[in-house]
Amino acid sequence: MEKIVFTASLPDILSAINIAGVDGNSRIKLDIPASDTDEVFELLTLRGCIFRVTIEKIEKEESVW
Repeated sequence: MEKIVFTASLPDILSAINIAGVDGNSRIKLDIPASDTDEVFELLTLRGCIFRVTIEKIEKEESVW
């Protein structure tokens, strides 16, 4: 499978990261710029699948924000 790569940040909201539930699982919300919309649509094809997530911090000047 090809990698899906996009730029994202955690939104400035209290519910950006939730750790709860009887199973102790977590949920993370991300803000993704419009320039990466194609990748978001590709990510939708993985709905119901298990996949690995890797986070790599980028410098501010590389960012699209």
